[in-house]
Amino acid sequence: MRKGEYIGVAKKEDKQAIAQIWREVFTSERLYLSIIFNDLYPHLTPFVYKIGDKVFSIAFAIPLSIGELKGEYIYGVATKREARGGGLASSLINHMESHFKNRGENFLLLRPAEEPLFEYYLKLGFTLPLKRSEISIKIEKEGLSPLKKRRRFSQLTPLLLQRRREAMALPIYLWPKGVYKSIINLALLDNGCTYNFRYKDSSEYLIARADYTSAECVVIEEASPLLKDKNALLDKELVSLLCKAALSINEEAKRISLYAPAINGEDSAGFALAKPLTASPRILERIKGGFFNFTME
Repeated sequence: MRKGEYIGVAKKEDKQAIAQIWREVFTSERLYLSIIFNDLYPHLTPFVYKIGDKVFSIAFAIPLSIGELKGEYIYGVATKREARGGGLASSLINHMESHFKNRGENFLLLRPAEEPLFEYYLKLGFTLPLKRSEISIKIEKEGLSPLKKRRRFSQLTPLLLQRRREAMALPIYLWPKGVYKSIINLALLDNGCTYNFRYKDSSEYLIARADYTSAECVVIEEASPLLKDKNALLDKELVSLLCKAALSINEEAKRISLYAPAINGEDSAGFALAKPLTASPRILERIKGGFFNFTME
């Protein structure tokens, strides 16, 4: 690190500069920024690369865990346009690795936003791929009967989502309590829904949103029956419920793209990458064997 430079946890007075870089690089949508910098910000660790008193590169670390393993989700990596190509983001991520390794954490995890970034993060040591299945369901509107009153959808709350995910027998990446509010609010901002519903006399949930790339598709980010039973989609009743939820988001939707745990070791290309902070084979297996999903993609 050269004289006059600082790499480390952001200070309180850096928040405005961090938000400005977010507006420049990612989005200027007011509601989105409000969720990130009001709801989510208190629950993450912001890092900055500063030259003098000016912030040039940023990254967030959001805590998450799988079983007893503790790690960080690296999110919102961005560098001001005039400083790109100088290795600032790489130095920042390397610093974050040392920071969390010294704290005894077990892994870092991230989701590259674009295909070319996979190669970039592979060079930084994020070489452990995380897998999930993406299942397509054709929506057959004809014959969809109305939901019975006792199975009516209701709004999913952050506390309910937290408790349901923590109760899963499946190895699943879990967020701190305060993050679930942001997950729900971001899904709703994406013209989505977060529903609690009755299925087979149990209370289940789903998180869905409009597809970013296709006007005919609705994405179901997570549905608890599919985290419990890989054969759940053989049940016509459940498929009908999922179609109803999708049509509540987009009446013109023709298909559902649904995320579920990887089946039979199936690869999910272009998804997420992890970097273990230890060489323990047990930890490696736990990291790559867990179901990871995040609606802030």
